[in-house]
Formats: sequence, C-alpha cells, structure tokens
Amino acid sequence: MDSDNVNLIVSQSNNNIVMMPQSSLSESNNFIDLEIFDLDEALAVDGESRHVFAAWKTFVSNLPTVNDVTEDDVCSVCMEGFGDDNSDGEKKRVPCGHVYHSNCITLWLEHCNSCPLCRRHISLHI
Repeated sequence: MDSDNVNLIVSQSNNNIVMMPQSSLSESNNFIDLEIFDLDEALAVDGESRHVFAAWKTFVSNLPTVNDVTEDDVCSVCMEGFGDDNSDGEKKRVPCGHVYHSNCITLWLEHCNSCPLCRRHISLHI
C-alpha cells in the first residue's frame, strides 16, 4: 500500500487517538469503537462457561484418585510437586494415564479438551 495515497480515519476519545487506514474498515469488521467498548463486559463469564466448568468438575471428581506418586513427580499444569504442602488437592489420573492436581486438570479441561502432556482427546462422554 502506498503511504502517500492512504486515507486515515482518526478518532479521539478520553485522550486516546486511534488512526486506521480507511480501506481497512471496509475489509475488516475488527475495528473497536473505544467510545462503547466495555472491558468488564468483554471479560464477564457467561452462563454457558459456568456450565462447562461444572461439567468438567464433575467429570474430574469421578476420575480415579492416585496415591502412589513420588515426591519427584510434578503436575505438568501448575509445575508444582505432588508432595508440596501447597498442592492443589487430590491427584487425579486422566484416561490416558497422566496424573494432575484435581483443580489444575479441571481448569485445563475447561479450555482445552486434551491431555496437557500427550494431547490425547478427553471427552466428557466416556
């Protein structure tokens, strides 16, 4: 794109200046109007996310609890040892055989439905 022939749109609000090529507005719907953008609203957890978390929490609570880990073993989600005093509760074995803190694997599965180590798919419906 030739910089001499670019029409810029300039928007100023709350001491923020946004400059953007006019052509990019017609090519993309990714322009954010800073006058109406609400970060709190964008980050708010919707009802569906709460249901997904609850489903994974129930799933993880039904996984086998592991008691035979060594002090050298670590949860690969939080990288904390299983023998540490500040460990995240029970140790759970996912279907592929890897072991994680219960809270760690629950949070992981809420965002990604695969094992953090081997990437094997983990389904809510076994």
